[in-house]
Amino acid sequence: MMRILFRVCSIALVLGAGLASMAWGQDYPARVIKIVSPHPPGIATDVLGRALAQKLNDKFGQPVIVENRTGANGIVAAAAVAKAEPDGYTLHITTGTHIANAHVSQKLSYDVITDFAPVTQLAASYGLALLTNLPVKSVEELVALGKKRRLTYAMNGAGNITHIAGLLLEKRAGLEMTAVPYNTPALTTDVMSGTVDLTFISIATAVPLVNSGKLKALAVTGTKRFPSFAQVPTMQELGYKDFDITGYFGLLFPAKTPRERVDLIYLESKAALDSPELKRVIDTGGFYAVGSSPAEFGKLLKSDYQFQGKLLKELGLTP
Repeated sequence: MMRILFRVCSIALVLGAGLASMAWGQDYPARVIKIVSPHPPGIATDVLGRALAQKLNDKFGQPVIVENRTGANGIVAAAAVAKAEPDGYTLHITTGTHIANAHVSQKLSYDVITDFAPVTQLAASYGLALLTNLPVKSVEELVALGKKRRLTYAMNGAGNITHIAGLLLEKRAGLEMTAVPYNTPALTTDVMSGTVDLTFISIATAVPLVNSGKLKALAVTGTKRFPSFAQVPTMQELGYKDFDITGYFGLLFPAKTPRERVDLIYLESKAALDSPELKRVIDTGGFYAVGSSPAEFGKLLKSDYQFQGKLLKELGLTP
């Protein structure tokens, strides 16, 4: 009798769990889903987030919006998501700067790993473009000039990928440069005017500036050339063998978000990456689609935490 009762109870528990799972799926989403972006409108992160939001909106029949929470190198946006209710209605579209902040900020109100639930890595970049308006035609000439006088470079904040790229150039080329921080897209304007000597920016932003003759692209920081920018060599091709700076874009939920909701957003986001709309954004944005699982993205974040910690220590970048 006890064995029979145990089996009945077990079956009831399994059925109950299944029904609960179905309930999560059936009533979700029932209201607005918010994707919090750490960057202002027009930046690659925001453009990708808005394209994804539209596809999810179409799929769910519920509003999916992008909220721009800029400031503090992405910390403002990440903190807002970490504190949000873990109910599947607040997402964070993030980049590798999220992980870097753990190494360059003295005190964060959240843990970059444990306070978030990985959803998916949407895309990865080909790297950044090294742009300048100086009278040089190559990285070799730029380095030679930099050894005659101190160069300046525009970047988007301490620990930002644009900052890391500048520090790595200093380290690998034996230069001493001055970093000039910016909060706005004015950094390219100031490079064009000659106020600042050079900058590292996303390839997507660089292409029209180079094609119009406003700036020169001397190299890209990834391991392979961007297809529509094929005339521009990589830093590795130019002899900087361990120069590899690429970026990634991913989605995070607050920790403890129900697994069913994490998985649903992952699957729908992965499907959206195959749509013509997102393919167009990705192809013109200087990056390529990934669509990794929550587990795979979580593994990447932990690996990147170790990698960035080691790299930033080598570059002397401390909180």
